[in-house]
Amino acid sequence: MKKVGACPTCSIIASMALRDLGKAFSIGLFFVAASGCATIPTETWQVQPPVVRASSNGPSLSARRRRASLEHSNTAVGVVERSLHERGIRFGTDGTPGSLYQFLHSQYPEIPASEARAGDVLFFDLGEGSGCGGHTGLVDLVDGGGRLVFREWRDGSARRSYVAPSQPHTRRDGALVLNTFLRAKLPDDPPSTHYFAGEMLCSVVRPQL
Repeated sequence: MKKVGACPTCSIIASMALRDLGKAFSIGLFFVAASGCATIPTETWQVQPPVVRASSNGPSLSARRRRASLEHSNTAVGVVERSLHERGIRFGTDGTPGSLYQFLHSQYPEIPASEARAGDVLFFDLGEGSGCGGHTGLVDLVDGGGRLVFREWRDGSARRSYVAPSQPHTRRDGALVLNTFLRAKLPDDPPSTHYFAGEMLCSVVRPQL
């Protein structure tokens, strides 16, 4: 007997058996045919759902604070504030030289530039409408001629600069730099524009505990 394969063939064999053979034999053959026509079981795969892990939306709070602190320290105000904090003078500003100027003038004495010493804070009027709080620096030392060597942050980098209060309009004395350029000369600048640190120095404050 030909082996039962696909379901249509099985149905034909079953009907022939019912017509030509005895009832009992036909029923038996019918069940054999039916079993051969049974649908092949389908193999089922169970797929585990992907594991979704919580991800951070950007840097952590502590990382953001460290970054903000680093960015602030790399500013004119940050250079001065870091030194004052290390001396135990605790305060906060909005990060602008103007706010630092207002705070220091409300808490500490202003002194003549000729009496400045290391640790004093300098303020400059850059002539851009910001007034005396336009820029700031920190005195590192005073040389024998009264020239102030000061620390500042300008144009994206830390700088060691100079200001000579007694000779504010003089750039050099021979090879010695007396006053640092605090702004570049531009073709459209009016004749009254100032460029040297000595010309722009407008205040010296002495923070102290």
